[in-house]
Amino acid sequence: MTMRFVPADRTQRWLALGNLVNMTGTGASMSALVVFLAQVKHLPLAQAASLLSVSGLIGVLGAVPLGQLSDRYGARIVAITAELVCAVATCGLMVSGNMWSCALALAIKQLATSGNTAARSTLMGKLVPPEQRATLRAYQRSVTNVGFSLGALGSGFALAADSAATLYLLLALDAATFCFGAFATARLPEASRGAKGRGLAADALGDPGYLSVALLNAVHTLNRAVVSIGVPLWVVYGSRLPHWAVSAAMVLNTVVVVGLQVPLSGQATDVQGARRSLLMAGVLTAGGCAALAGGGASSGYALWMFLSVACLTLSLGEILGATAGWILSYDLAPDELLGQYQGVWQLIADGASKAAGPAVIGWTVAAGPLGWSVLAGGFAMVAGSSPAIVSRAKPRTAKHRMALDLARGSSGSCSVTGAPFRNG
Repeated sequence: MTMRFVPADRTQRWLALGNLVNMTGTGASMSALVVFLAQVKHLPLAQAASLLSVSGLIGVLGAVPLGQLSDRYGARIVAITAELVCAVATCGLMVSGNMWSCALALAIKQLATSGNTAARSTLMGKLVPPEQRATLRAYQRSVTNVGFSLGALGSGFALAADSAATLYLLLALDAATFCFGAFATARLPEASRGAKGRGLAADALGDPGYLSVALLNAVHTLNRAVVSIGVPLWVVYGSRLPHWAVSAAMVLNTVVVVGLQVPLSGQATDVQGARRSLLMAGVLTAGGCAALAGGGASSGYALWMFLSVACLTLSLGEILGATAGWILSYDLAPDELLGQYQGVWQLIADGASKAAGPAVIGWTVAAGPLGWSVLAGGFAMVAGSSPAIVSRAKPRTAKHRMALDLARGSSGSCSVTGAPFRNG
């Protein structure tokens, strides 16, 4: 499927518009949140930052139960509800009177945000045929980057005003964009519902093949931490570059991802393609880390060259890794339990990036060139092992699904597997 600049399909236009508006609000409010807590709610800066970090980790837990609810009640209604809860929680944060009410509002918002992501992933997986999923997700990811960048840019000008009214306005804008996101989601057709499932994510958590690939994907998602945390820290503490080079690196990453995410999505349209993409993603990320390891002692044009190579290879690794992850998260999961499986996939991926990512990057930056060399070697090993892990996952997942079918058949309930496997 070729994705135009503006999709011809009405459903995909509403998906894109809701995503663009919602992420513009998120980009505008994210950089303002810690300032809002510190200056308007008068929390110590360290306490404000800790509240955001803890609420983010708590929010990861929302993916599994809300993903499972998407199977039972429909992904569209779960996504709409989650977006409205985010709007209410944002308004609650604006009127909160102490640290504990701020913490409660942030935790509820993060839980709903995580669940909304799982529900929307399930919805996108069911609104288009399997062969179109990678292109659709790639287009939506490009829209996400554009919206977030526009919001962050706008918030920068707003924060320059240095007034409490401006901070309230940014949060009110965020709440309004969540409401528009719910409206846009309501314009989408209802996707088919799935099966109830066994307990809380028991089917997905008992699938060894799916879990092994989800864990592999989680390691690959550390690329995001390298880009968003590692590169800025390397510029400031590990190189002789001016600090404005951080902005240049982030702009380059955004341009590459927005420009190449859709064209490169064709590299992985099935499990076989995802195997190759994960291999290339790991090699590219390893190359980016190696460039940062070698650039620390450089200066002048050579230093800029190392930074450019690192940003380009890390961005390409991010694109290919994300595309492979989408395909594997869908094609290794039964359609009737897609919400539950998407929730587990997101839980593992977000847990790695939000919990392990800062710790790994912190150690790497502190260790200097040696740390970046070790990280490069680690990604190279992950790249080399990725194809074999994915290949072994397919028969293990099929075996798990057959066992579930037999168990359900013997108890008189219907099968949840649907088609045992899509192409690969």
